[in-house]
Amino acid sequence: MNAHTQYISHSELQGSRAASPTQWRSDLAATMRQELNATLALDPANANQLLATANIGNDIVGMALVAIDNNPDVATPFASLDDLIVHPDHRGAGIGQQLIAWVEQQLLTRGIQRLFLESGAGNHDAHRYFHGLNFQTVSVVMMKELSHA
Repeated sequence: MNAHTQYISHSELQGSRAASPTQWRSDLAATMRQELNATLALDPANANQLLATANIGNDIVGMALVAIDNNPDVATPFASLDDLIVHPDHRGAGIGQQLIAWVEQQLLTRGIQRLFLESGAGNHDAHRYFHGLNFQTVSVVMMKELSHA
């Protein structure tokens, strides 16, 4: 519903969501539905993905999707916040903060010490939001389209 191209980041390009930095795939809704169904099918006790929803009545107004890295060789256990989505009509009400707090608590109980996220280069509102939640910028991801011309 609110999939502006400014949200496209390298994970959407590396995965199955975006065709280019300025274009979502035409079947984005079906792709997201498939990703969420796969996550919901996992056993929560040892799942490498977590999904949290924020509900008002019967309506889902927010969602957080987290991927947990299971590589035993990493120096510091980590997870990645793949998505934090709050319906535009409910932004500013603390829903995103509540979802992040739930994610952090779940990760801490699993011994995970770092939470990464990445955001589209033009998504400045999200950058400010996450900086306000004590996330810090640690890198810049770049991409080059290759051709054989």
